[in-house]
Amino acid sequence: MLNRKVILGAFVDTKKAVTEITSKRLVFSDEKTKLLDVLRLMFSEGIRKIPVVDNSKSLKGMITTIDLLDLLGGGEKHEIFKRNRENIELKVEKFMTTHVRTIHYMTSIGRVLEIFKMERSGLYPIVDSKKIISVVSELDLIRPINRPVGIKVSEIMVERPIFIRKDNNIHDVAKMMCRGGFRRLPVVEDNILLGVVTPIDILKHLYKNKSLNTLVTDKTKIEKIMNKDLITIQFNADLFSAISLMKSMHIGGLPVTDEEELIGIVTKRDIVDALI
Repeated sequence: MLNRKVILGAFVDTKKAVTEITSKRLVFSDEKTKLLDVLRLMFSEGIRKIPVVDNSKSLKGMITTIDLLDLLGGGEKHEIFKRNRENIELKVEKFMTTHVRTIHYMTSIGRVLEIFKMERSGLYPIVDSKKIISVVSELDLIRPINRPVGIKVSEIMVERPIFIRKDNNIHDVAKMMCRGGFRRLPVVEDNILLGVVTPIDILKHLYKNKSLNTLVTDKTKIEKIMNKDLITIQFNADLFSAISLMKSMHIGGLPVTDEEELIGIVTKRDIVDALI
């Protein structure tokens, strides 16, 4: 249970415009980009959300790794995939999410924090009129925290997180991710953490095996694709240690362990929820 809060204003002036904390580098797709090219872009850039723009850089939609899993067989968008003969040639406009919350570039950091806490998305496009100029993510909000905060990981972590087992198959895990919107799932046996799997792991498996159209029949065990090189955090570590690991390793969540036993998980979203 969360006992205390981190005052974001101790690390950054929350009255300043959100562009003070966002990256100026922007990765985006256009509406005519093909499915395979979107996957390659996500893999090469190590990102899970891509804004979609038109020729004038006006925002048209968003694509996420969950959208792609949904399309390939994890959810209702799979009907779109099945209806098209050249399904791997599908263009982004056919399956992107079109209703996207945007944030004006002059919005204050403090107000942006409120939006993250209320609407609970991991990333928002920053726009000037309708044109996208940047994006703001949960990581951007926690990045300014540059010293110990006196709060333990155990105070904000999610206890008894949902997990999967090593013999669960890839299709079942993909459906689980689509229904629950899970960005990562720990793999556990007898309370011992064995690995972690993310939507991108499943997408890379399908891409590498040239089997994008076979997710619904893929019975590969999750232990074959899970990340076994685990990056974890101890329950009694200062929250700053978790933030530092997330920033340096470019990851969005950390299993929380007591020796080898999984006792919780802490994510960027949990940290954002702890900010005021």
